[in-house]
Amino acid sequence: MLTYPKSTAPGFTLIELLVAMAIFVFLAAAMYGGTQYIMLQREIMLVRQGELESLQRTVRYLQTDLTQIFPRDVRDELGRDRLPALFTDPGNDIAMRLSRDGWRNPAEFKRGTLQRVQYRYNEDERILYRDYWPVMDRVLGMEAREQEILTGVEEFDIEFLDEKGEWQQDWPPANSKVTLLPSAVRFRFLLDSFGEVIRLVEMAG
Repeated sequence: MLTYPKSTAPGFTLIELLVAMAIFVFLAAAMYGGTQYIMLQREIMLVRQGELESLQRTVRYLQTDLTQIFPRDVRDELGRDRLPALFTDPGNDIAMRLSRDGWRNPAEFKRGTLQRVQYRYNEDERILYRDYWPVMDRVLGMEAREQEILTGVEEFDIEFLDEKGEWQQDWPPANSKVTLLPSAVRFRFLLDSFGEVIRLVEMAG
């Protein structure tokens, strides 16, 4: 009868198996938690990137509109009065309304290059809008085409540098021409995401 020698290799005790299983569970949880953390950070980064792109696009809009501003007043929708080439009306959420040149026309529609643009800040929504009209001298009932350009705006202020070198919060100054334009415009955002942002745009001419 054949006999086999007994193995002398030590086996795992129940306690050792429990410890090994606990270590495995801990490492697996750590790896899962690390993956979740990385995914969370990636989502945060994408949100911040989107917010930065929105801010950059808004600044670009403002700089382009202001550097291409044009001294052209317009007829109001009732056809009775002339509205200034640039004016503010904070009481109606109008941060700034202006006439600008350089309206691109890649589709070659039958229209000019002048455009009437409005920046409208809704404090309750904390949203900045850029609106425009398809014609300069609009008629009654013609609505602006609305575009939401920046969210999370706690404050939005605009100041205008007059010919005396003084900053004005309203434009145009009293008893001035409807075509009068400032020498420079300074605008300030207070944003949820980036805090205070200030830009200065010098006008042509």
